[in-house]
Amino acid sequence: MRLFAAGTIACAIILSAELAGAAELTVSQKKRSYDPKLLNAKTGDTVLFVNDDRYAHNLYSKTPGFEFNVRKQMPGDKDTIKLDKRGKFEVRCAIHPRMKMTINVE
Repeated sequence: MRLFAAGTIACAIILSAELAGAAELTVSQKKRSYDPKLLNAKTGDTVLFVNDDRYAHNLYSKTPGFEFNVRKQMPGDKDTIKLDKRGKFEVRCAIHPRMKMTINVE
């Protein structure tokens, strides 16, 4: 029983250490633009998208392996995506086609 408890504690410590290394990065949407337009991140990080604009937006990526679609995001809304693998992908807004940014995950 003690061996099991020690193993459980060791796993919890390792998981905590891994999670402690992850960061939450913020991307603002304002004036129909993403800020920043290029985001460098690490595997395990999360990206918080905040609609600081007075317009609704839509977050999506069609980059193979990084596909997601947040749908309609109203002013003041916040949505998070987790970066679980390495690579580079583009984020766009279906409502404002000129809005785009790149996320590079190492």
